Amino acid sequence: MLGGNELIFKKEKNKIDEELVREDWMNKPETDLTDEEKQKLKDFEQRVKDSFEKQKKQWLVNLSRVRQEIVEIKSRFEEQLFGLYKRRIFYDARIQEQELQIIRLTIGLHDVKETAHNVIKYD
Repeated sequence: MLGGNELIFKKEKNKIDEELVREDWMNKPETDLTDEEKQKLKDFEQRVKDSFEKQKKQWLVNLSRVRQEIVEIKSRFEEQLFGLYKRRIFYDARIQEQELQIIRLTIGLHDVKETAHNVIKYD
């Protein structure tokens, strides 16, 4: 439905997850961390935040693209539907013309029979 984008999203997510693996020492309480570890933890959290923001922006771009595709598909569908509606109106009009012609012929035939019946009756 998304033109294969779902697979790309999964690959990118796995790539991001691989890059941002939380190490065991990062799970220690902050009081037990050294200054160097605190700095590394802060850098790691910043990379996670940046990665999330980048992914969010990418999702928004893809969302806008998909919305645009939906608008285009909707407009094509409505154009096709309108074309079919115009075709239906055309053929309905032709059918009604033929039905009217049949009615006229039936009335004409009936009038001819009445006239012939009246002529025979008065002769």
